[in-house]
Amino acid sequence: MAQQRQTSRQQQASRREQRSEEDRRLRSAERNKDWADEVAHARTADDPRTMAPRDAEGRPSTGERF
Repeated sequence: MAQQRQTSRQQQASRREQRSEEDRRLRSAERNKDWADEVAHARTADDPRTMAPRDAEGRPSTGERF
């Protein structure tokens, strides 16, 4: 009985350690984001920043006409 409790405590400690390690990795990844990560995210198909600029009539545009 005492051995089962000890094993259970060890398993719980191991799970807590794994969760804390995962939390540390996630926080570290969040802190280490750089501009390339943001640019890559902006290239998804549903992001409006991926479309070419449009003029007032909705046609693709590269700027003002001369």
